[in-house]
Amino acid sequence: MSYKIDIQDLIPINKKGSQNDVSAFLNCDTEMEAFDHFKKLSYNLLKINDWSVNARKNPAEFFIYNKDKSQSARENDLVKIKIPAPTNKQGNGFDWVIVRKIQLIEETHYNAIMLQMKPHSCPENLNGRTAHFYKDDATTTFILAKNENIIQLSIHGRNEIPNTKNVGFINACRNFFVANGGIFGGSKLQWKDFADDFIKQ
Repeated sequence: MSYKIDIQDLIPINKKGSQNDVSAFLNCDTEMEAFDHFKKLSYNLLKINDWSVNARKNPAEFFIYNKDKSQSARENDLVKIKIPAPTNKQGNGFDWVIVRKIQLIEETHYNAIMLQMKPHSCPENLNGRTAHFYKDDATTTFILAKNENIIQLSIHGRNEIPNTKNVGFINACRNFFVANGGIFGGSKLQWKDFADDFIKQ
């Protein structure tokens, strides 16, 4: 995949399973305009409660666990995701992730903010099993970058393996079909549409 801003050194390596990369770009008229837009988008990236991800016109909903809707995400926050698919019994109806990393980056040729999430167990379910359609090795990394008058949002899925062991037969089937695209628009939560819409906010 080609990028207008080279952020290859920030992208995680895929060690097993499938991977997914999408990107979107915005050319601003001036560098000052790009700076203002980048600042606003950086703020919005951490407002996970306000995200909207559409798959086949069915939205996925995101909720930072045990936080007011107005609050921004921080490292180690849990996020529950409601997707238009059969109920995830391990997650009390939701797929769960944890905010693993939030990092501000200043390089010679770009500024960036990175947000990385990975599957997690449901805090309301004491069995401790991963409550997500991917195994807990998977990560989704968002990199919002700015260089001169260009803004770039790229999203990178890594180590994506369906979570089908020790979750029960019904949940195993559900996770397999969600992860492999049989349900909910291709297991990628329509991140390409998200990236295109987000960067134009």
